[in-house]
Amino acid sequence: MKLKHLFSLLRLSLIVLLIPALFTKTLAQEPVTEQGEQNNQSERVISFHTDIRIDTSGMMYLSEKIKVYASGDQIKRGIVRSIPVYRKDIFGDRKSADFKITSILKDGKKENYKTKNDGSIRSIYIGNEDIILNPGIYTYEINYQTKGQVGFFKTYDEIYWNVTGSEWNFEIEKASATIVLPNGALADNTACYTGPSGSTSKNCSISINPDQSLSFQTTESLPSGSGFTVASAFTKGIIHRPSNFQLFYQDYLKITLTLLLLIGLGAYYYISWSRYGRDPQEPVIIPSFNIPNNWSPALLRYFYIKKIDDKSFAISIINMAVKKVIKISKGAGLKKEDYAVEKSTGLTNVLSNEEDAIYLRFFNKRNRIYINKSNGSTINAAKNAHEDRLKPQLNLKDFFITHKKTLIQSTLITLAVIVVFMIFVETGAPMIMLFLSPFIVIGGFCFFAGFKMIGESVPVGIFLIIWGAGFGGVPLYMLLSNLSKLPIISLVFIVACTIMYALYVYLIRAPTAAGTDVISKIKGFKMYLETAEEHRLNMLNPPEHTPQLFEKFLPYALALDIENAWGAKFEELLNQADYSPDWYEGDKFYYPRIAKGFIVPFSSAISDSKPDTGSSSGSSGSSSWSSGSSSSGSSGGGGGGGGGGGW
Repeated sequence: MKLKHLFSLLRLSLIVLLIPALFTKTLAQEPVTEQGEQNNQSERVISFHTDIRIDTSGMMYLSEKIKVYASGDQIKRGIVRSIPVYRKDIFGDRKSADFKITSILKDGKKENYKTKNDGSIRSIYIGNEDIILNPGIYTYEINYQTKGQVGFFKTYDEIYWNVTGSEWNFEIEKASATIVLPNGALADNTACYTGPSGSTSKNCSISINPDQSLSFQTTESLPSGSGFTVASAFTKGIIHRPSNFQLFYQDYLKITLTLLLLIGLGAYYYISWSRYGRDPQEPVIIPSFNIPNNWSPALLRYFYIKKIDDKSFAISIINMAVKKVIKISKGAGLKKEDYAVEKSTGLTNVLSNEEDAIYLRFFNKRNRIYINKSNGSTINAAKNAHEDRLKPQLNLKDFFITHKKTLIQSTLITLAVIVVFMIFVETGAPMIMLFLSPFIVIGGFCFFAGFKMIGESVPVGIFLIIWGAGFGGVPLYMLLSNLSKLPIISLVFIVACTIMYALYVYLIRAPTAAGTDVISKIKGFKMYLETAEEHRLNMLNPPEHTPQLFEKFLPYALALDIENAWGAKFEELLNQADYSPDWYEGDKFYYPRIAKGFIVPFSSAISDSKPDTGSSSGSSGSSSWSSGSSSSGSSGGGGGGGGGGGW
C-alpha cells in the first residue's frame, strides 16, 4: 500500500513538473511568428493583401491590409500609400481613374490620414504628424472604391489590377489578393505577374475558391522596385457597360472645355492682332540685286527672323570663306564627317564686325581649327563673340513697334484663361501653375528688363537681372520639375497656350516706316535671288551670271532661307564650268539641294561641337484598356499600382 502511494506521489510530482514546462513551451511557440518577424530589424512590408469586390455596376471595392515592421528609419509616424488617379489606355492616353477613400485603420482602429495630389498620383499619409511610433509591427487597412476599371472586350470582360505597385521603398515579403466577381460571373483566363514594371515573370500562384472567388499569392518576396499584378477575364455582359454619353462625359468633357478655352483665347489673339499688329501697307515691291542697306548676311538674317540662331553663325563663317579669308574642308580631321576651318590668303579688312570676332577666336595662335567637341569651348566662345558684335549693329525697336500695353493686357487675359482651366478642368497638381505663374511672369519681366536697363544704368540693370532671376527663376524651376507629373490634358493646354502666346507676341509687332522700307527691300532682293527666269522681273541691267556672282550672294540666300532656289538658278552654269569653289574642299554638293548637301551638315557640325554639360498591346476588342489575362499582360499593367513608403 505504501509502495502504491509512493508511485502515485511520484506520478503527481512528474505532472507538476511537466505542466510548467509544457505551459512554457506553449507560450514560447505561440508568438514565434511575431517574435520571428521582429527579429528582422529592417523596415519592410511583411504582408500586403488586397480584397477586391466588383459589383454589376462596375464599381470596385478594395480593402488593402498592409502589415509593416517600423524601426523609425523611414516609418516614423506611419506609412505612405501612393495610388494613381489616372491609367493609360491601349493608345497610351491617360484616362481618369480616381478613387474615393471610405476608411483607414491601424491595428483595427480608425487612424488619422491626409492626402496629397502630385500630378497623376495621390499619396495617402497615414498616421499622426505629432506622434512618433515605437519600433514594432503595425497593420494598416485602407478601404476605398473606384469605378471605370473594368475592361470590356469582344468576348469577355476583365479586371486587370496592379495590386501593390512597383514603387515601394521596402521589400514586400508576401503579397496576395482575392477577387470576388459580380454575381453570375465566372472566371475564364486568369494570370498574375511579378517583378519590375513591364516584367512578365510569374512567381505567383492562382486558385479558384469554392465560392468562385479567386486567390492570388506571390511565391517569392518582392524587392524594392518590384510589384504584383493580377488579371482575370470573366463572363461578358454581367457588368453594365457605360453608355456612349457616359463614356464621353467621363473621358471627353475636360477635352471639350479645354478646346473651348483654347478657341476663345485664339479668337482674342486674332482680333487683337488684326487691330494692332497688322503691318502697314507696303510700297510696291521692286526686284533688286542690291543688298538691302549693304548689310552683312548675318545682320540681314537678324532683321529677317528677329533673332540670332546657329545658322547665323554658320552663314558668317561661309561668308568669310567666300571672301577667301578662310577655307572650309571636310574629312580633314580624325573622322570623315569632321569639318575644319583654316586661314586662307584673303585680307581680314573685308570682314564685317561680327565676322572679325569669329576670326579672332578661331585663329588665336593657330592656323586651323576642327569643328568638333574637342574645340567646343573655343567654338562656343566664338559664337558668343559673334552675337555680341552683331546685336549692337541693329536696334529692332527702330524698325518694329512692340505694343507693350497690348502685350501686358494679353498676358493678363492669358493668365485668366489658365486660372479658369485649372478651376473647371484640372485641379490638384496643375494648381501649382496658378500659384507660380505670377512669380514667373513678374520675375521674367524684371529679368529681361534688366538687360535693357544696363545700357542706361548698369547698377539698376544688374539689380533687376539678379532680382528677376531669383523671383522668377526658382518658381520656374519648380514648375519645370513638375511638368512630367502633370496630366496629359494639362501638358497639351500648356503647350498650346505657349505656342499661341509666342506666335501672338511675334506677330503683334508691327513695322515702323523704316521697318516697312527695309522689308520691301528684302522682298525685292529675295525675289531676285529665287526667281530663275530673270527676264520676267523686268530688271534694268541685271548682273551677269558667273560663279563669282553665285558665291557673292550665296550667304545672303542662306540668310533668307532660299539657298536651294539660288543653287538651282545657277546649276546649269556651274556644271558647264565644272565649278569647284576654292574656299571649300570636300564632297561635291548638288546645287539645287545645297542646303541638304552642305549647309545642314556644316551647321549641324557646329551645333554638335557644343561642349557637354554636366506599352502594352491591347486586345482586338472594343475596350480602351489593355488586356492582362492574355499573353500581353505584365507586372505594373492595368489599373491601380503606385507604391509607398514611410513618413
